[in-house]
Amino acid sequence: MAHEILSVKLYELDKKLGQVHSRIRISESASLAQIRAEAEALRNECRENELTLRNRLQFSKAGSVSKLAEAYSEVEQIVQNAKARIGCPSAGDWKDKLSVEEKILFAEYALDFAMQAANRALLISLEAIDASMTQQEKEETEV
Repeated sequence: MAHEILSVKLYELDKKLGQVHSRIRISESASLAQIRAEAEALRNECRENELTLRNRLQFSKAGSVSKLAEAYSEVEQIVQNAKARIGCPSAGDWKDKLSVEEKILFAEYALDFAMQAANRALLISLEAIDASMTQQEKEETEV
């Protein structure tokens, strides 16, 4: 069962990464107006996805998942605090306060953090599969 659930989630992640690749490629030949429209659409999508995720985590049957929701909220707050420390408490400030080079570095490191998050998710997935297989073996030997 663990394999099936995680395979579906991996498919969803692959699909999202494909969209990231497509959006970056399309942006190379897009106009400034198109880039701005795409960024605004993505901001809205991010807000919607964040709310959906928070709700799913908050109303999960597993108590341990609520701890994950708390950690997610803490990370979001840390990011907001970091933006405020560099003088960018809002998205509008980001456009005006940072140089192009700084924005590119932020984007680069954001992708690095995303890779680290993906690796962490893989590790947690492997640990879940391990637990599932161990339980299955235990049940088979008890019968």
